[in-house]
Amino acid sequence: MDIKRTKILGSDYVGLFAITNDKLCFVPKSIDDKATKMIEKTLDVKVVKTLLYDSSLLAVFAKMNNKEIFIPKYIANSEIEEIEKEMKVTILDTNKALGNLISVNDKTAVVSETLTEIEELSDLEIIRTNIAGTDAVGSALILTNKSFLINPNVEDEEIKKLQKSLNIKGGASTANTGDAFIRNSIIANINGAIVGEHTTGHEMNRIEESLEG
Repeated sequence: MDIKRTKILGSDYVGLFAITNDKLCFVPKSIDDKATKMIEKTLDVKVVKTLLYDSSLLAVFAKMNNKEIFIPKYIANSEIEEIEKEMKVTILDTNKALGNLISVNDKTAVVSETLTEIEELSDLEIIRTNIAGTDAVGSALILTNKSFLINPNVEDEEIKKLQKSLNIKGGASTANTGDAFIRNSIIANINGAIVGEHTTGHEMNRIEESLEG
């Protein structure tokens, strides 16, 4: 797995600005060419520039797997139309910051206990839970088709339960020298990971080990 450090729009919290699957990554329109090329090469994806809710913080609002992207109902039609040129869009009946409250791969959705208005997500199996005492499961968990990376404040039993439910291996780490909400600091798929510039060597090793599955 390839793993690289960088900043996006001057921030170490690179994971806030991008939504990726194994073939496609949405990034802000204002991202620079250097970061774009690094994402393309490291994650082995096509990079598409867009906005959500007129914001560069794409990961706050949406999540996607290799089949479709899930977005809340308040996203503008013009933004939806841009995304639909690249992949299927599923609009969910919620006014909440969806990207902070769910994590998905091609088989499963891990959904926050506070997102009670969402009872199903296409054909995905739903695991309804909070993680490490927080309802922000989308910020506390990075989920791919072969592994997961989770907030290190979880109990061992939580990791074992997730491994059993998801039928994939995973592990825990911080990023950016102690950020436990790892989605904020990492963009990852099965091919590689982009991490914030202040991520330590030890954190990078833990991240790589966990995402390798």
